[in-house]
Amino acid sequence: MMAFGELLTLAMLGMALAGLTGAVLGIYALTCNRVPGRWFARMVRNPRLWGIGVLFMTAGFAYVSVLGLGIMVTAHTVRLTR
Repeated sequence: MMAFGELLTLAMLGMALAGLTGAVLGIYALTCNRVPGRWFARMVRNPRLWGIGVLFMTAGFAYVSVLGLGIMVTAHTVRLTR
């Protein structure tokens, strides 16, 4: 049976891994103008905007995360103008 401290440490490591993964995906989408995966690439219309949204979401503050969620939804709906 796990002690409370071990469980808390495991949860914190999982959150850190999820944050690091989100930051890497956001930087990749921002710099390369692509999102990983074929299916996901068809869903996201503006990858750079999506990357900015992911970076805001991984910032960790509540109001910035809500702003990041809004940016990510916008990236799914707005086409990139050229």
